[in-house]
Amino acid sequence: MDIYEAIKNRRSHRLYKPEMPPREALERVVEAGLWAPSGTNAQAWEITVLAGKARDEFVTLCGKAIGQLMEMLKQVQVPEKGQKLVAQFFKDLGGAPVVLAVTIYKNPHDATNVTNIQSGAALMQNLLLAAHAEGLGTCWMTGVNYVEKDLLEYLGKPDQQMLGITPIGYSAKEPPVVPRKDREVRWLGF
Repeated sequence: MDIYEAIKNRRSHRLYKPEMPPREALERVVEAGLWAPSGTNAQAWEITVLAGKARDEFVTLCGKAIGQLMEMLKQVQVPEKGQKLVAQFFKDLGGAPVVLAVTIYKNPHDATNVTNIQSGAALMQNLLLAAHAEGLGTCWMTGVNYVEKDLLEYLGKPDQQMLGITPIGYSAKEPPVVPRKDREVRWLGF
């Protein structure tokens, strides 16, 4: 798959078929994630792949973020219909059979911690693009960070930070193309 095509055609999926993706496909997605660039090559991240009972328990914990998430959505003036869709999605993550959780190592130095977050974001983007190449849908989610402590405890990683999660599976509904916002791009010295 052409990289530019993958970048432009990848979407955030919010409804999944119950069919479990082949483990080999999931392993390729995870492997692609691990090839992300990282500041000072620290690779200060971990991925947890959850399915079955572990996935269900984890999703239940994620659902505890709905209250705080709704308050934030109201503050940024997301329409009520959008708020309802988000709340519904958080209840079962669209029925995706697998969830990937990305955690990063905490660092007491602010600049290094920011580097770890940025490196983890590169890993997450690799995961999303690789899943798309495998014919799988994903949805990068950070709203779960409202219940970060509970999620990290469940994962057995209380000393780390939750970067985000993504449900992963075969999409049951193809999301529409969301137009890009007009943001400034500056070219200096040309």
